[in-house]
Amino acid sequence: MASPKIPRKIGRYLVTRELGRGGMGVVYLAQDPFIDRLVAIKVTFASSPKDPQEFEQFQQVFFNEARAAGRLMHPHIVSVYDAAVENDRCYLVMEYVDGATSKEYCREETFLPFDRVAKIIFQCAKGLDYAHQNGVIHRDIKPGNIMISSKGDAKISDFGIATVVVGTSDHPRPDSFSGSVYYMSPEQLRNEPQTPQSDLFSLGVVMYELLTGTKPFEADTDYATFFKIANVEPEPLKKHRRDVPESLERIVMRALEKELAKRYRTGLQLASELSTSFDQLRHLEEEINFEEKYNALKKLDFFKDFTSSELAEVLNATQWLKHEANSTIITEGDIEDCFYIIVAGKVIVEKRGMCLNTLRQGDCFGEMAYRGNITRSANVKAVRDTILIRINGSVIDQTSINTQLRFHKVFSKTLIQRLTHTSNLLFKGSL
Repeated sequence: MASPKIPRKIGRYLVTRELGRGGMGVVYLAQDPFIDRLVAIKVTFASSPKDPQEFEQFQQVFFNEARAAGRLMHPHIVSVYDAAVENDRCYLVMEYVDGATSKEYCREETFLPFDRVAKIIFQCAKGLDYAHQNGVIHRDIKPGNIMISSKGDAKISDFGIATVVVGTSDHPRPDSFSGSVYYMSPEQLRNEPQTPQSDLFSLGVVMYELLTGTKPFEADTDYATFFKIANVEPEPLKKHRRDVPESLERIVMRALEKELAKRYRTGLQLASELSTSFDQLRHLEEEINFEEKYNALKKLDFFKDFTSSELAEVLNATQWLKHEANSTIITEGDIEDCFYIIVAGKVIVEKRGMCLNTLRQGDCFGEMAYRGNITRSANVKAVRDTILIRINGSVIDQTSINTQLRFHKVFSKTLIQRLTHTSNLLFKGSL
């Protein structure tokens, strides 16, 4: 059978090859000649309806993704750049993600390490939290709609059946029975108003599958599956995979709670618990007791204005890490929302092999990415054995207002110092 003909151009975009096909259309890889970037273009299979009323309804369905995702700009959500109609066919122009869907890692032979699963779900939870705060509920979270880039970062895609609500306190009205069978929440099955917690339930199903290779609610028929989702508790993860960490199993089970009151309320809340678990999985903390840590913090200039109760909050929200000499702490291009404070040791900030700054005990780094949720713009390496405090933004956002204000005050002071340092370097270079 001959392969379908690939168009040479769609709008101004130069088509390279086909990427895949879905229920509503085909996706092509293309080049945007104006700004020289690769994009993914989703085009409807058939020509649009000729009847004006039917055409308007058709457009509303197809361009719902543009209306929903188009208002979102987040590193863990696939961006929508453009939407148009050409030759009676609708198309969407989206960010191209070089990678695969998380569905590829839901099998035993392709399982990801536990810390990578935690990182992927953490990033999705952050992306969903951002979408929910901007009035968008996805309603179709599943492995096939979570892209994993070649760098290992997660991006949520396909907002085709998303609901856009007027305000973050509003709930969408129940409409059509929509979603993917195995990933629906109990309230979706009852066709009740869906909330951000519905997306978090679906994300919990994805996490269960990534960790075990098994769907938590699966039966011979759709109706039997629906019954399980609504009435049957999922089997313990350890029944399918004995080495699943207890912290991850606990998080999954809470995400899959059938009662909304017991489930995570926000993506930020889920991300916060995942962050703590992620740190435990990646790093072995040195055995330093609370008093030793407390005294170490009091000696650092960063914390000199913090009260005793605020320092106690900080200790509960941090991880203490040790990096050996010449090891890399941050890699340029990484996407994180955490920052670091040097307890002991020395690090250098590099870009393209050039040393931009040297940081020592009491200095912090990474604070711009923490506040701005941007990619890391430089490499950071340990010059000698170094002890760091790693603080995740998701955790800090849940501390007291006074503690958050303390951090913002120090960050502002640090930013001024950095700008002054850069200005001095530029002035010297111009002499």
